[in-house]
Amino acid sequence: MSYALPSIPLPPLSRLEAVVHTFYDKIYAHPWIGRFFRHVDQEHQETKLVRFFQLSWDDQSFPEMQAQYLRQEHAHMYVTTELFDLRQQLFAEALREHGHDEREVEIFLEFNDLWRPSVVKESVDQCSSMFTAVVEHPRPDPG
Repeated sequence: MSYALPSIPLPPLSRLEAVVHTFYDKIYAHPWIGRFFRHVDQEHQETKLVRFFQLSWDDQSFPEMQAQYLRQEHAHMYVTTELFDLRQQLFAEALREHGHDEREVEIFLEFNDLWRPSVVKESVDQCSSMFTAVVEHPRPDPG
């Protein structure tokens, strides 16, 4: 996997942590995507995402290893294109709330989108229950 390195530096740790915290506040509060995190410690998730950015952001050698990690980490989760798009939307909102301009938002979304093929599945049949039960949360009815 080859990709163009992001054209901006990763924000300082305190700013990155603030964005990630706001992002996960949105995730955990969301009626659909939040269901995937019902029994997962938010602080742990935040630490993992910050570390992921720090390892991946500007290191050309990491993408394939990170893609493998994400495939394994999400193997049991039925993440649809719609869910991934929702994640992108919530991340963009968090970035904007912390003062990032549209160019920075777009760069982060492009970076996040690199991992789409490693996470998104066409059907629940593509999930693996080798190590844990398959997690599937259909979209809740709006009414």
